[in-house]
Amino acid sequence: MEQTTERTILTAATRIDVHVHFLPDAYLRAAAAVGLTSFDGGIPIPSWSPEAALEFMDRQGITAQVLSVPSPTAHRLTGTAGAPALARRLNDAAAQVIEQHPSRFAALAHLPLPDVDAALAEIAHALDVLRLDGVILATNYDGSHPGEPALEPILAELDRRHATVLLHPTTPVCFAQTGLGRPAPLIEFVFDVARTVTHLIYTGTLTRHPHLKIILPHAGGAVPALAWRISTFAAQPALTPGTDLTPDTVSAQLRGLYYDLALGANPHSLSTLLETADPSHLLFGTDYPFSPEPLITANAHGLRDYPGITDSVHRLIEADNALPLLPHLAARLA
Repeated sequence: MEQTTERTILTAATRIDVHVHFLPDAYLRAAAAVGLTSFDGGIPIPSWSPEAALEFMDRQGITAQVLSVPSPTAHRLTGTAGAPALARRLNDAAAQVIEQHPSRFAALAHLPLPDVDAALAEIAHALDVLRLDGVILATNYDGSHPGEPALEPILAELDRRHATVLLHPTTPVCFAQTGLGRPAPLIEFVFDVARTVTHLIYTGTLTRHPHLKIILPHAGGAVPALAWRISTFAAQPALTPGTDLTPDTVSAQLRGLYYDLALGANPHSLSTLLETADPSHLLFGTDYPFSPEPLITANAHGLRDYPGITDSVHRLIEADNALPLLPHLAARLA
């Protein structure tokens, strides 16, 4: 009966939600064990269940959600030594949700970084055994950003696999000095995305690993607003040692990234984003359950109401662009 119901829903729904978080019991227990009552400087911890998520999806015309664990990462809850076991439990929990609702959910694997060896083992387990559709990487692990030598084996393995990677912000190490008493997602998250993207480009990491399919959340955070600066400054060899980067190649790398529109489908964000990225690299996202549903509804309307985006482009953004990035989900939907 469940399979029939899901197929019926799919005939009417049109959206693939690539930016969604889930909070399994193992994650909530780990957060409670270290005394967290909010996340990232004051964000309330929402409730989550598969049943509530399905009801939300049906109200919003969403075909499927791509689950990922939010910030903070496993190692910030358990320490580096405990992160591998917690990451395994989280990924197994995601796989169980998918097994119960195969045409409504996919997932991105959580990795126990900064433990590189354990993270490589978890990539193999999550992608080969559990058949999850990619991974989620934090913008930093105790101040170590993707693009630094310590994390090179992870990016090399993900590039070898042509993996989909959601680059998700987390609280930066400078937060105590720069947060001004406000939660990190307000300002710091969008800048840590830009900081990490600049680092990935300026270190030549994206040049070395051209097969990574990287998704930036929230319309790229501060990246579109800084795209001209990031590209233009690449003309100074002192800033990009050991690379052959030029402003044109950097602009091309920025266009090669994917951008989800969670909290980003508004005139302020879209006007700069569409100067940086092609609509073929824009994706639908909600940031459920952290974003209130009225804000999610307004964000969806913002995309539909933005001038110059045709119905066919809406279809690309809301569903079709995502499917090549999510091969297992695409196969189940087919």
